[in-house]
Amino acid sequence: MEAMWNWFIMDLFKRRSTITMNELWHAFIDPNFPFLRYAFLSGILASISFGIVGSYVVTKNMVSLVGAISHSVLAGVGIALFLQHRYQIHYITPFYGALIAGVLSACSISFVSNYLTVRQDAVIGAIWAVGMAIGMVFLAYTPGYIDPMSYLFGSTFLITKNEIKNLIILDVVILAIAFVYYPQFWAYCFDEEFARVRNIPVMFLNILLLVMSAVTVVMMMPMVGIILVLAQLSLPVLIAEQLVSRLSLLMLYSVVLCMFTSTAGLIGSYKLDLPAGPIIVLTSMSVYILVALFRWVKNIYP
Repeated sequence: MEAMWNWFIMDLFKRRSTITMNELWHAFIDPNFPFLRYAFLSGILASISFGIVGSYVVTKNMVSLVGAISHSVLAGVGIALFLQHRYQIHYITPFYGALIAGVLSACSISFVSNYLTVRQDAVIGAIWAVGMAIGMVFLAYTPGYIDPMSYLFGSTFLITKNEIKNLIILDVVILAIAFVYYPQFWAYCFDEEFARVRNIPVMFLNILLLVMSAVTVVMMMPMVGIILVLAQLSLPVLIAEQLVSRLSLLMLYSVVLCMFTSTAGLIGSYKLDLPAGPIIVLTSMSVYILVALFRWVKNIYP
């Protein structure tokens, strides 16, 4: 069965630029070859976390902070792969290494933002660059050949069943946090001074949001990669901001838009024989441009 599966995948990927939608659908529903279902399901599940966390991040103007976290994750990946291949420490996987690096970066950025009187943008840029540099150095010292492309840009069509389960758990946790802390996050995102006056735990919310962002980045790494994950966190929200203003509706619209762009991007990447992550991001950007042009024309010719 494994040999048959490998042959099917290789054959399908060789001719996917000419494959019809009917053939794609039959491959999608074939119970023997679940990789297509996993790819599309991962896009739908990822959209929930992208839409909710992205709404908070964009509203609070924290995109650059999350960008630093996402790029510093490569340090954890590089160290984990180095330990695995050099010292055979196999229980430290790239996933756990990335998760530890992401959470540590989130806590470091929160500490710098709240307690140190330094230029925040410079520190964010330093964490951004240093994380990437550490990751590349450890990858260079790792025995054998390690291709960082799957970590940097993702490999959506290689999503596994365990990664689908992780996405489901992440969505449940993110939805629970968003529901329980919605009033506090609303005040924190739109008026931090008001939140402090009302004795809302601003510091706790800051750390919580950054940690949520870090975990989301790590969970989405197999899908769109470290570099492109920031675009999927922000672009659907930027599109939704042109349509609605309420935070709850912004989250809902962002989730739906992310589902649409992910599905369309996956179909497009499969048809065009191109990497899925970049096509998903370009699809999101195309939708953003179309919506912006529509609003511009509507304002000129009401």
